[in-house]
Parts: sequence; C-alpha cells; structure tokens
Amino acid sequence: MPVKEGRLRERRHRRSGCLADALRLQLEACREDEGLAAIVVSDELGFCVAHSGGDGNHAELAARLPLLADPARRRAFADDDDDDDDGGLQPPAAALAVTTFSIEGARLHACAVKETDASTETSAGGAAVLARVASGFIRLLAQ
Repeated sequence: MPVKEGRLRERRHRRSGCLADALRLQLEACREDEGLAAIVVSDELGFCVAHSGGDGNHAELAARLPLLADPARRRAFADDDDDDDDGGLQPPAAALAVTTFSIEGARLHACAVKETDASTETSAGGAAVLARVASGFIRLLAQ
C-alpha cells in the first residue's frame, strides 16, 4: 500500500486555484488510478466541460454523451456503431461506462473509456470511478 500513499501525497501537490485546471487534475487522478484511456464530462448539449486522456477525441465523445446517457438511445447507438466505420475514432459502446449527475440544476454526463486491451470489467469499475468523478465535480463546483 505504500504506492497508494505516495500517490495520495503526489496528488495533493497537484492542486490548482483555477477551477478548470482543478477539474482536469481531478479527472487525471481518477483516470490514472483506474488505468482508463479517457474520462470525459459534458453538459446536456454535448459540450465538453472537462476531460483527461482521449487522444484529442474528447470533443466528439462529449457531443455523443447525451445520447449515450439515455439507455434507449445508447442501444440504438451501439447497433449503429456496428455498421459505421468511423476510422476508429470512437470506442465501441461496450468499452464505455456512462453516468449522469446534477449540480445546482445542471445535468452533466460523465464517461469512462477503458483501454482497448483492458478486461471487460469496466462497467463495475467504471461505475465506481464515475461516482468518484461526480463527487469531485460536486465538491469543486460548490466551492
């Protein structure tokens, strides 16, 4: 467990008084701790609020998050995803864990993207990391 303790000390040194940087640092810590490829948070309109990782594809994923957050639309999206060849820009729906949370009346969507070589346990682990993301956002935005 010494590695975790060292990680916690390091994280505490990586703080920012700028809200945007603080949100990004929080996402980076979550992503690194869970070994994810990316974490993206968008608003209800699909605009990226914050992200970590993602090789520059965060804006497109953020735009899709409102659709992915709706279970009926997500199933349709997954079916369409099988037919489309987008050049590998977007991960398959099975590689994603998505949640929605509210802050002061605004709905935000968060998505965890597992690494392509990761096991299929992302939905359970993804739910936990997304709960941590939501908690961090609520805490940071309440300040």
